[in-house]
Amino acid sequence: MSGSGRPDGGAVEEHVSETSVETLADRLWSYRVPVGLVALVVFLRPVVSHPWFLGFEQIATTMLVWMLFVAAWNLLFGFTGLLSFGHAMFFGFGMYGVAIVMARLELPFLVGAVTGVLLAAVVGNLLGRLIVEKGEIYFAMLTLAVGQAVFFVVNRDPYGLTGGSNGITDGTLPPWIETFRGEKSLVPLPEFANDFYLLVAAVFLVCMLGLWQLLRSPFGRTLIAIRENEPLARAMGVDTSRYKIASFTVSAGLAAVAGVLLELNDGSASLATFGVLTSGDAVLMAILGGVNYYFGPITGVFVWFAAEDYLTDFTLLQLPLAEYPLLTVDVSGILQFWRFGLGAIFVLVVLLSPKDGVYGFLRGRLVRAYRRLRGAGE
Repeated sequence: MSGSGRPDGGAVEEHVSETSVETLADRLWSYRVPVGLVALVVFLRPVVSHPWFLGFEQIATTMLVWMLFVAAWNLLFGFTGLLSFGHAMFFGFGMYGVAIVMARLELPFLVGAVTGVLLAAVVGNLLGRLIVEKGEIYFAMLTLAVGQAVFFVVNRDPYGLTGGSNGITDGTLPPWIETFRGEKSLVPLPEFANDFYLLVAAVFLVCMLGLWQLLRSPFGRTLIAIRENEPLARAMGVDTSRYKIASFTVSAGLAAVAGVLLELNDGSASLATFGVLTSGDAVLMAILGGVNYYFGPITGVFVWFAAEDYLTDFTLLQLPLAEYPLLTVDVSGILQFWRFGLGAIFVLVVLLSPKDGVYGFLRGRLVRAYRRLRGAGE
């Protein structure tokens, strides 16, 4: 009897074990976004600073700032279906809010940061109330027009606050940030924790995790429903205008937070931040990475900055390898037009993965490889 009972007991035990493993795997998979964000901030700087890649670590901080900005823009387009060509003004509100309050009014940094973010959120809310129901094309054109109007006002230097085309360069850093040979440190903290990158990474994580929670909430699901079929969502009783205005407000506020971080990173406020090229770069970065995915904008910013920096510094083409060159070609005269090379990469991505971008393309290939390996194993 004992001998006949062992197989059954072993089967039950094996089934329980498999169920536990599957449950644990499901739980880990449900938190893949937080794990991925933490892995990003931990490994981003070592990767970009490696001599075989970009070779310096300061660009990692700039990448995090732009990842937050493009993710804020993609909340509006990728998850709500509203295309904005004027999001640079919210980016600039955060930057100039800090710079004006500190340099002109001589008030603490926190006052400037809160002022910039609130101003962006209020403008986003009011502008949304005016234009969200004008139609997709008109919405895009009106955001572009308002953004250009704000650029013109800042360039006119009203009451000597904005500095005009010169921007604001003096007195824009709080006293608790010190700069030495281009590296910033946080003065009150001990040496092991005074890295400026850690501050930017912490703000990035808080904002991106908040965005993740927002998108997986009923509010976020409603935004996706509006993006997919707004007439059907309206027929189901959803106040689509209210949701789109709320999305615009949150997106503007997050973009301003990124602007605050950019001001701390650059140590100044530049008029170019309000320019149409800034908004255009955000659009292209998001599309390059994949607007339908949470990590799409993050991937697009990484590819954009990596390609820009690599193509700008690339001067000699050594074949087959740099360590064993048989043929050396000077390409510095060609790659000084680095945007042409980046445009070629963009066209290639659009041709290979028109809807999913780089992130969707890589994700699809990895999923197919995993399924093949799993099928072969079974």
